[in-house]
Amino acid sequence: MTLERLRLSDIRKYYGAKLILDGIDLTLSEGDRLAIVGENGVGKSTLAHIITGEESADSGNVLLSADVTVGYLSQNIATEYDQLTVQAYIEWATGDLNRLRDRMQTLETRMTEPLSDDEMAYILMEYGRIQALFEQRGGYELDSRIEQIFAGLAIDYLDTDRRLHTLSGGERTRVALTGILLRAPDVLILDEPTNHLDFAGIRWLEDYLRQYPHALLLITHDRRFLNRVANVIAELNATTKQLHIYHGDYDDYLAQRERDYQQKVDAYNNQKNEMRALERSITQQTHNTKGKMSPQAESDKFIRFFKNSQSDKTQRRKIKDAQGRLADIEANKLDNPRHEWRVEFRFDPHPLPSAEPLRLIDVHKAYDSQAVLENVSILVPNSERVVIVAPNGSGKSTLLRFIMGLEPPDAGTIRISPSAILGYLDQDGDTLGMQKTVIQCFREVMDGSDSELLAELHRSGLFSDASLAQKRVADLSVGQRRKLGLARLVASQANLLLLDEPTNHLDPLSIEALEDALLSFGGTILAVSHDRRFINKVATQVWHIENHQLIQADIINYREAF
Repeated sequence: MTLERLRLSDIRKYYGAKLILDGIDLTLSEGDRLAIVGENGVGKSTLAHIITGEESADSGNVLLSADVTVGYLSQNIATEYDQLTVQAYIEWATGDLNRLRDRMQTLETRMTEPLSDDEMAYILMEYGRIQALFEQRGGYELDSRIEQIFAGLAIDYLDTDRRLHTLSGGERTRVALTGILLRAPDVLILDEPTNHLDFAGIRWLEDYLRQYPHALLLITHDRRFLNRVANVIAELNATTKQLHIYHGDYDDYLAQRERDYQQKVDAYNNQKNEMRALERSITQQTHNTKGKMSPQAESDKFIRFFKNSQSDKTQRRKIKDAQGRLADIEANKLDNPRHEWRVEFRFDPHPLPSAEPLRLIDVHKAYDSQAVLENVSILVPNSERVVIVAPNGSGKSTLLRFIMGLEPPDAGTIRISPSAILGYLDQDGDTLGMQKTVIQCFREVMDGSDSELLAELHRSGLFSDASLAQKRVADLSVGQRRKLGLARLVASQANLLLLDEPTNHLDPLSIEALEDALLSFGGTILAVSHDRRFINKVATQVWHIENHQLIQADIINYREAF
């Protein structure tokens, strides 16, 4: 029998008058590896905060089994621990284990003292209970597990006497992840755990979590991670504010979701066809001859009257039955599933006749005498989709900024074909102009009235809320800014796309739509990405930075490695 750890019942949450979560029901049992997916801002992290008690629901219940421990890794690590050393933080994070170990040592000392038989029996019973808990939570392997996790997350180089505030954001996140994995809580909640991990670290975490013995709840946009780890996908719908459960991994979720959608389309079409048939039947029955027989057909007027009366009754009954059935359908009318918001990218780039749309020759850049890029020389051929992969801080984004003219290299030449129309998507939307409204920002790449521009944004499926059009770009979420940047790329008809982490801040279904659009894009793409599924699906060439230079990878070997 599966051991239930967590149950959410009819959870509702408002922010002001805005409904965020509506009637959320969820059960998490031992061995479940459940991932919550959905658009940015839909309420995934809010739901996690309600489970942990950081926020309260407006109604509904959060029920945890007795003695269940909950561990939560947030996207943003609290700064209250910044003055702790790495060692002190790990000890704090594994506090239960340390307290259990201290209690065992205290009991061991008591056993050496003169005790009555009853006192000794009580201490032995207490010691056995504490020891079982300590062993269950991996206390005897704690030191080796610390070494294992530090190595797996590639932070074994850290001096454990360093204070957290001296670490980079990625290092702090990995130290926090170490602490929570060491605790091994009964319910482990991880919010975007692959942020700040390199490919090797992600693979290690995938293997670790697949063997995790307790209940796991994930919030992540990393689709390959979902495929490797999750066995249940819960989609938080932006329209209904409710969870829909799919069993299996991410690919299973996509297939089931598409089947559900087609079933809804079929049911909707069948209902529409039945309604039309009933309406035609009612009209025909109402305007027909009522089946009255001609004098030639029946000479006896009494027989003729009787048959006409019977025919009228039959027709009235048929009309009434049809009207009743039609009323039932109207009362239970299905929504058109095609009206569900589905993102659609329709790239229509200008022709790019040049065989060499972009070439870099001996490009060099250093910051404070520290070289970032040295003698970088590359050709991005026409119609290729080139993706650059490298650790953070290695110069990937800097390279795109050089090409856009937003920052000059220290040396070297950048040649852009005169027929190339550049389209640039930066990581956080900083180049959009934070003080502009959405409409003002969109008008920079497309002519038209406010209503025409808004209609174009709506047709793309990127913006469903008309009120967003008059908001300042600065007031948008990072996900909304990302969608606005993509809408501008489409409208600009750019034929040379420079994409900096294009899948960041997008929900999985929007990413799938973007990938499909890029696969049929009629121009050239130079992208920076850490998204393994995106790279394997979209890239025709993969480049990595090694010793401050760009080196082309063997794409077949690269795909096999991931």
